[in-house]
Amino acid sequence: MRLNSPEGRPVPPGVAVVPRPASLAGLRIGLLDNTKAPVDEMLAHLATRLRERIDGVEVFHVAKQHPSLPVEPEHLAALRANADVVINALGD
Repeated sequence: MRLNSPEGRPVPPGVAVVPRPASLAGLRIGLLDNTKAPVDEMLAHLATRLRERIDGVEVFHVAKQHPSLPVEPEHLAALRANADVVINALGD
């Protein structure tokens, strides 16, 4: 029998919280869709609102292939290359 702790895994050493930017103006915003309904609609709406409200903002969107799997390495690489800030959306 194998027992699993409901407490989760500790954060690996070297991972730090990055300070929030003072403004989103001029930044590249990455939107990460976990592919659960209705996240795609929510992120489309969010992208529209970001473009309407924030000068010079760029929006970059990626979607996981399956909600129960980790983000694909190529999507993480694309977010690193194309986004200054990432918003991860979860749905159900």
